[in-house]
Amino acid sequence: MPGCDAMTAAGKLATLGGCAAISALAVWALHQPRSGRTLTRWSASPPRVAAEAIASTPTLWVLAIGVSHYQRADFDLQFADADARAVASALERPSNRSLYGNINTLILANAEVTRESILDSFERFLAHAGPDDVVVIFLAGHGVQDRASRSYYFLPFNANDENLVTAGLRMSDFDEMVRVVRRNVRGMVLMLDTCHAGALRTTSGLLPADDSSARLSVSEGFFLLAASKPGEESKENADLAHGAFTYALLEGLNGAADSDGDGLLTVSDLFGYVAREVPRLSGGDQHPYHKMEGTDLVLAAVKPGANVALAPATPTVDVRSGPTVASRSVNTIGVMEFHDLRAEPQNDWIGKAVRIALNTELSKVRALRVYSPEAIDRNADPRHPDQLAIAQRLGIGTLLTGSFHVVGNTIRIDAQIIDTATGVEKSSDSVEGQVDDFFALQKRLVLNMLRRLPVEVSVEEGQSIQNPSNTSVNAYRLLLEAEGVVDEPSSRPRPHATSPASGPHSRADRWRHWWWFDSTALAVEPSPSAGDADVTAFLEAYRRAHEQKDLDRLASLYVSFSVRQRDALQAYLDSAVDLVVEITDVTIEHLGDRVSVSYTRRDRFVDRESDKPTRVEVRLTKTLVRDGGAWKIAERR
Repeated sequence: MPGCDAMTAAGKLATLGGCAAISALAVWALHQPRSGRTLTRWSASPPRVAAEAIASTPTLWVLAIGVSHYQRADFDLQFADADARAVASALERPSNRSLYGNINTLILANAEVTRESILDSFERFLAHAGPDDVVVIFLAGHGVQDRASRSYYFLPFNANDENLVTAGLRMSDFDEMVRVVRRNVRGMVLMLDTCHAGALRTTSGLLPADDSSARLSVSEGFFLLAASKPGEESKENADLAHGAFTYALLEGLNGAADSDGDGLLTVSDLFGYVAREVPRLSGGDQHPYHKMEGTDLVLAAVKPGANVALAPATPTVDVRSGPTVASRSVNTIGVMEFHDLRAEPQNDWIGKAVRIALNTELSKVRALRVYSPEAIDRNADPRHPDQLAIAQRLGIGTLLTGSFHVVGNTIRIDAQIIDTATGVEKSSDSVEGQVDDFFALQKRLVLNMLRRLPVEVSVEEGQSIQNPSNTSVNAYRLLLEAEGVVDEPSSRPRPHATSPASGPHSRADRWRHWWWFDSTALAVEPSPSAGDADVTAFLEAYRRAHEQKDLDRLASLYVSFSVRQRDALQAYLDSAVDLVVEITDVTIEHLGDRVSVSYTRRDRFVDRESDKPTRVEVRLTKTLVRDGGAWKIAERR
């Protein structure tokens, strides 16, 4: 936010993704039209609510918290308090009384916002929400990270770098309070407006911040809307007198999000509108982040036909090599790279590995048309690397994207299914466990995602995904390094030479050929077409050189084969005793004078270190170019 720029952090403070003007909207709901509505407003210190005062009909509880003016003036924001008041007012409008028996509102602004008043609002106000009620929490202000403990805090009016532990509200405590309320209600929607532009000016000695949404737990009935993706700035606009996110939110609540004009505003209606409107208001610099876990909920009532939303702009089609896809199918899916919430360089490879692993497993489902990562990246505009725009350009109906973070030897992976037509997150899931169990975790994640997609998975396909792989994480990483998919670590002992291990091997190659990586549209061919015979001969030479552990022959198959790749491949081959390589499910796409070939590679061997049978399976895509009259693997771009 521009207003964040005046704030200076010292000592132990670092930003939550830069500045962290956080706004949160938590919604718990079961809606049926009732009569006899009342409106109650609480003061900053709410009295205890008698049990008999709570109506049996659904009640809307609104807790709106905003801090623009801090005790320390250089922390000030522009519109946090105004955003909180405006959201509360929008939810109090008379039209909502057709849904709720009562509307109870508590607003805390500026000096009223302390750690104690926030805790008290949960204990004395929200604790009375019942199982049929709707609870709205709007939280706007700064979020910071404690450099010493790596804990995250919301910054109340009187908090600063000197009293953070005692005056700040730790986000883990906030999450715990939210979970307590959630146990008594039907569902939850949490909206976070986080500024990542560096409004808290940090020094090089301060820790980088993670995405604040990762601090909050997920369960069934959970709905999250964050104002911007990690790394983006959450915009404020003086002409709007609000942040871009809150302005779009208010427009949506005022009726612009009622796309079907029925007078009822669901959570997905609101999410879809905000997802389309915020990029327009911010000039394409800000894109809301969604996570939806549960059945859609009716949130508000608006005047029927009040929809004033602008139709979403038709995506600009970039004419590039390869076909332009005009139609979109729900069964076309693309997997994007997963970002590291902790931004730790030593874990950069994991985001790429998760993407390749998920792409490999999803490619086993014939009812899905899975776009290769290379095809997606090839069509990306480096000036505007927007995932949704790329998917829309290619005609991908569904995106699978997400994040991960590693603490010690524990990894958590969060995945989201995005409907590219609306930008709305349709579902999400998370897995957590040991890094050594990476493959079991990603298989579980894929199966969970498939249950949420409108696609049929055969028993055989499900078993193929579920079957344990006994894959070594180290071997998998070495293979991806050798293939140029991920980078090597900053230091690695140079491999020692070993004599090639020999052993029997067998192949059961099944060749397919189709256009644009469409894995279900065309029939399986028993053999490659004559025009592609030299490509299949190249793949056979590639396969045989791996089994024979012939590094020189493998290097000759690349236009450029770096020392890094050679060292990684040497280390991989050294670890693989009695290596058998199988290449199946080949697809070939002609791109002018180049050829893109995708295939599933399955390696079976005995791991030298553990002396256990091991299998590594990965789906890869290579671009082949003519070099000296022969096909060779081009450098990755």
